[in-house]
Amino acid sequence: MLTTSRQVPMGMFDFLKVDVVEKVRVPNYTAHLKIDGKSLTIANLGLNSVTVAGAKLKVGQAVTFDLDLKDPKQKLSLKAAGTVAAVEKAGTRINFTNLPEDSRKAVALFLARYAIAR
Repeated sequence: MLTTSRQVPMGMFDFLKVDVVEKVRVPNYTAHLKIDGKSLTIANLGLNSVTVAGAKLKVGQAVTFDLDLKDPKQKLSLKAAGTVAAVEKAGTRINFTNLPEDSRKAVALFLARYAIAR
């Protein structure tokens, strides 16, 4: 049995078929929430609410908490209050009730930088 190899010329746009993985260092972003000195894991953070895991809270319960956000450009510590809106498997959602406008803007900038970095 006779086999032959055939060399196929590379087309002009064949380089586009190659996957290139660029290694980029992702900046360190952290978010922590403390209720009564107990640190909770943040599952989701938004402008109007935060979802935490591991909290034993009830719907309608009013809570005060410390929210610490850190990224390469800013370290932000907020004291805020909220009301527990939902308790689900994914976590406990707390709606902010009295987050001042400047704090809301700082959270928005943190989320924007996080979205751009990812």
